Amino acid sequence: MTQLESFPTSMEGADGVEGRRRDGSRPVTDVYVDVGAASIGSGALWSPDPEAVRALRHLADAGVRIVLVRSGVAEPGDALRAVAAEVVRAVPDRPRGLSWYLASDIARCRGSSARLRTVLIGGAQPSGSVRRCDAHARDVQAAAMEILAADAMAPHGGLTV
Repeated sequence: MTQLESFPTSMEGADGVEGRRRDGSRPVTDVYVDVGAASIGSGALWSPDPEAVRALRHLADAGVRIVLVRSGVAEPGDALRAVAAEVVRAVPDRPRGLSWYLASDIARCRGSSARLRTVLIGGAQPSGSVRRCDAHARDVQAAAMEILAADAMAPHGGLTV
């Protein structure tokens, strides 16, 4: 594992230190989540996966900033909106800090910043694929556990990848 420098986000804690958790302990981690990765359905019929919502709520309770990515036609349901700090159309080219992206499609892992750790949710990556995500998780719950573990094990509160 390589230790990466921790970059602050724009989330301001109660102590007024930008990019720190409310208790001022360490930088806030941004987790971008495809609506499709945290939902059940297809086409125009999407509903939030209750287990994914629960996992994202655990991340938010741990001080992680959840950002929903509305890539495509999927609208986030009320349960997903309630756990998110923000809803965006796409992951920024240069995230403000060290971040994670839980993607529902391998094509969304392409050309991402070194500050963004991509995780493919669900289906396995095709063998020999030119496009690769940094990691694979069976569901949002498994990805959330990986994020919490990486955050807890990182020295000085910075993430490791």
